[in-house]
Amino acid sequence: MTRTFLHSFEPAAASPVSGATVNLEVSDIEDAGIREVLQTPGAAYGAWSILDALLAPTGTGTPFIFKEPLGQAREVKVALSGLFGRFVARAYLERYFNLSIFAHLGSRTIDLDRRRQVTIKRLSRGDLPDWIACAADLSSLTVAEAKGCHDVGGPTKALDRAWAQAGRIDVTARGRKVSVKRIAIATRWGMAAAGPTDAHLSVRDPIDEGEPIEPEEKDALFVGLLRLHIANLVKPLGHDELAAVLHRITHQPFARRLQDDLGRARALLDAAPVREVEKATAMGGLIGGIVTRAGPVGDADVAPADQEALARLNLRPVFVGVERDLIRAAIDAEPQTVRTRLTQTVQPDEFARPDRAGGWIVPLGQERRITGGA
Repeated sequence: MTRTFLHSFEPAAASPVSGATVNLEVSDIEDAGIREVLQTPGAAYGAWSILDALLAPTGTGTPFIFKEPLGQAREVKVALSGLFGRFVARAYLERYFNLSIFAHLGSRTIDLDRRRQVTIKRLSRGDLPDWIACAADLSSLTVAEAKGCHDVGGPTKALDRAWAQAGRIDVTARGRKVSVKRIAIATRWGMAAAGPTDAHLSVRDPIDEGEPIEPEEKDALFVGLLRLHIANLVKPLGHDELAAVLHRITHQPFARRLQDDLGRARALLDAAPVREVEKATAMGGLIGGIVTRAGPVGDADVAPADQEALARLNLRPVFVGVERDLIRAAIDAEPQTVRTRLTQTVQPDEFARPDRAGGWIVPLGQERRITGGA
């Protein structure tokens, strides 16, 4: 179902849409929410799965308006605003900026390839931006921060805070600043009752020019991003060891230990259960797990009958997975293989939904089941 936001963009000439509104599919926001919750450190609970039920039932093509305020207590409003703001912002970046690979930023310096000194450098104190991201063809390096708010006067203050946060890091290669696009996104929620009535999505987006870097450094940067994207996604899906070694590869400075880590990553990938989707031809073997409203399912092997039972209980089970061959290319640092694979046209499928980063979300139930094993 399509919903709309009042849209403002700075600079206006660079806006990805014409007109005063921007459209997003609720299903795309929920899919972005699944990936966002899984990839963010902490409990992976199913907040994405309630989004559609919270909206005013005004039908497709209508404004993105909640039925009621997101809670009464201020701390609840702040928490849910921030969470849903990230879902909307990520869906917006995926659709209108073609970004598909997202690495989440923590409080420390993050290495994308320590041996080549490709790293993310903190510039000032305070919270770091939400993501460093890129497109499927390993281009369009982007630093992005998302905010959600209930401000009656509009999203301007939230956008200012997001913009300050987006400027707190640089990406560097051997000490040289790399060119990035910085994007701040603020969503001001609309309410059908007891609050602002219009939903706004405001964006600030200039390019921050840096210095030229060597081609191998550029490849290392994007491969490092992809490794972190995959590691953060598969960890809560039952692949802790594979995720840990992918993280180690990005910050391993010693050649011999790096080779050991690469060998360990290949062995773990070879041993991981490979899943396939019944009646689907658009995808190959997948590494991942089943996620419900309550979060990831701990059991790695959920029988088809149990998958159908989860669907009947309205737990909205989905299989979230990454193509095994893409994980292999990321481990082996084969940027051209990655580009070729991720930019291939994917045949449409009635159920399975790709993310243009080798990932798939597949709703499970009577029409779709996950099969396969080690």
